[in-house]
Amino acid sequence: MATRFQSFHSFAGRHELNLRNLVNGHHNHNFQYRHITYNNTQKSSCLFRGYHSSKTSFDNAVLNTNLSVEHPTIPPINFDHDLLIDVLKTIPSQREARTFVKRFAKPEQNSNEGQKQQQSESKEKHEKILTEKSLKRVMARLKFIDSLLTPSVNHIALIKIQGPLNELNREGIAKTLLHLQKLGLMSIVVVGNEDWKKMEGSSRFRELFQKMFFEAGLICDAIEQSGGRAMPIYNSVFTIGKNLQDFPDLYTKKKLRTTSVPGLGDIDVSLSWLKSSLQLGQIPLILPIAIDESSNQQVVQANTAMIALSHALSNLSDTDCLKSPELEPMKIIIINSEGGIPSQERRGSHVFINIQEEYEQIKQDYKVNPQWNDTHPTGLESLDMMKTCLENLPSTSSGIIVPAYAPTVLLSNLITDKPLFSSSLPLSSPTTPWTTTTILRAGMKVTHHRSFDTIDIAAFKALVETSFGNKLDLEKYLKRMEKCVDTIIVTGDYSGVAVITMESASVEKNNNDNIKRDVVPYLDKLAVDPEHQGTGAADLLWKQIQIKYPKIIWRARATNPINKWYFERSDGNLRVPGSQWMMFWYGSEEGTRIKQYAKIVQLIPASIIR
Repeated sequence: MATRFQSFHSFAGRHELNLRNLVNGHHNHNFQYRHITYNNTQKSSCLFRGYHSSKTSFDNAVLNTNLSVEHPTIPPINFDHDLLIDVLKTIPSQREARTFVKRFAKPEQNSNEGQKQQQSESKEKHEKILTEKSLKRVMARLKFIDSLLTPSVNHIALIKIQGPLNELNREGIAKTLLHLQKLGLMSIVVVGNEDWKKMEGSSRFRELFQKMFFEAGLICDAIEQSGGRAMPIYNSVFTIGKNLQDFPDLYTKKKLRTTSVPGLGDIDVSLSWLKSSLQLGQIPLILPIAIDESSNQQVVQANTAMIALSHALSNLSDTDCLKSPELEPMKIIIINSEGGIPSQERRGSHVFINIQEEYEQIKQDYKVNPQWNDTHPTGLESLDMMKTCLENLPSTSSGIIVPAYAPTVLLSNLITDKPLFSSSLPLSSPTTPWTTTTILRAGMKVTHHRSFDTIDIAAFKALVETSFGNKLDLEKYLKRMEKCVDTIIVTGDYSGVAVITMESASVEKNNNDNIKRDVVPYLDKLAVDPEHQGTGAADLLWKQIQIKYPKIIWRARATNPINKWYFERSDGNLRVPGSQWMMFWYGSEEGTRIKQYAKIVQLIPASIIR
């Protein structure tokens, strides 16, 4: 049979067109793939490096609705056209869509009666006869999108807008902030500018203050011209050096909102402005100006202001008027002119950073790449600020650094809660994208084990069974592992695990008739807790596997829905003849030993009971 080499056809332009057609009532699902066939003497059909679009169809992303309508109609689309396009561009998976709706969307039973009346009044205008199948698809799309745009719960994003910015940047940022607000993410903005550092000092405070207020005014104007409301705040937020222990009645309530800053002292944060801002739907634009113990104003670093605010917002339990878990920042965002944290491995920026594991390495990378101090001068400062902020927030909170010329990436990240593409895609692949945006999480610790003696067996079993959705034949599995296990990689508190064994590929004799056994690394298990999917646990595991094993093989059932993920990370794959298995591999030489490896994966006993 023929060997197929598959590459995915670029569809970016048509994809944008299809999204716009969808808004206007048309759809086109004719995404095509290009296959090139070469003849060879291979007896089995195998697929080398199959790249796929990896986008779940929008039909699968919406919730099913059972409708029985004698005269079907399409309800009016009564929301911002550009926002709809940006939402559709994310094409979230079913899991991502449901997670977002669960966090943000208004329950169906609480639908606004005014909206129902509006839909009823415009019924005649939008009435169109459709087949029942088409009606269900369109209604499901509109119902899903409307659920995104009618949030009943608002969450907080703490954002640093780092200038200098041009007018086009400000317009794009303003529009994105309003779109985030419509989707249920309220912004608290700290205004910063790298040029201000040159003017710091008490002698030039008035001149600097005028520049800061002018910059905040330009951003405020851009927001209001886009249809939103903003409020510059330049005093009474930060107080430096007050000894709260001298005021016992205030100390209990304010101690959790005080942040100690080396070289500066304690900074207390007042949140009296927050409640009114949220109630009025205003976006607060905070200038990093503090009052010292002599009642003088002084400028603090924007990063310092971000840390103090995140600390204060994460400790609201003692603030009577602000008791709400949603006020704890869900996102820490930096919008700047240079983009994300530069990467030594790939073009552009890091896609995803697990701070706990990668922080020190990135600092070392800056030392061996001094040019980054010119191209990304605030990178390390931003990384330090993100690290400090995320350490004080729940593990579900994340950070994102995005360039000012592409702020709409924030919409995709809000809905999917993950990077635009996986950070574990092969770096050498011509179809692997590159980005100038970096997603960050406080992350999880990674531990390596050489045997199951140091593994929490109960936690391991629970993780595997939750991930695979079936029982693990534990006794039989551990008995096999005693002979062949090489490494067990665990992330966090058993949020993910990878088991790698060494399997015999062939037996050869040398000139002295000594037996030489050829072994190959085999990925026996890769399991991630469903609750941690999207947090980077799978990518983190895969990166650890690639670091330790330059070549490896693995298998999965041919019907396994995760195979698409494996296709994108393998150098080749083969449907093993006469079995239920798909075999995958990466490593430059593996294509020459297909028959040996196929025999290995075919003989390994299944450990998951189905």
